Amino acid sequence: MAFTATYAGLQTEIASWIARSDLTSYIPNMITMGEAYLNRELPAIETDATLTGTQDSRRIDITSITMTEPVALFLAASGEDEFEILPRTDGSFTYLSASGVPKYYAIDANSTAIDFDCPLLSAYPFRFRYRQRYALSDSTTTNWLLTNHPDVYLAASLSFAGAFVKNFAYADMFSRMLSES
Repeated sequence: MAFTATYAGLQTEIASWIARSDLTSYIPNMITMGEAYLNRELPAIETDATLTGTQDSRRIDITSITMTEPVALFLAASGEDEFEILPRTDGSFTYLSASGVPKYYAIDANSTAIDFDCPLLSAYPFRFRYRQRYALSDSTTTNWLLTNHPDVYLAASLSFAGAFVKNFAYADMFSRMLSES
């Protein structure tokens, strides 16, 4: 059976490997611990997200993005070449009241939203480039690493599954597999 490279698919695969129905409620914690290890050991990767602004709003919600650092934001208006919106520190630029095409953006202090220097004239499409940490959830169901290297995700999670059940030989086997990946 093929391993579906999603959060739910990873949970199913872990349940299959550990073959313990009494541990299914702990599987999300095993994944979280595996991701903590991966986030320490692997550099954050750059990836893109397609975002759509809301007309007359100066903000786009990015709570579903597991970002470590923003890289760039591009306005990708239909029929036009995309162009970069310049990054600034939140509060360091004038906030205009008239709707228009934004020149500047900032990530708010909690990294939950992109704020623009003006309300958007239209529901513009944006391409947001950022560095991503590994943090799957029911709302963030996949990422680059899980899609391209599901064995790494599985080994990281299963090494913590072995430690959880105090089967250190099992944990060590997956830790070795992980270090060789």
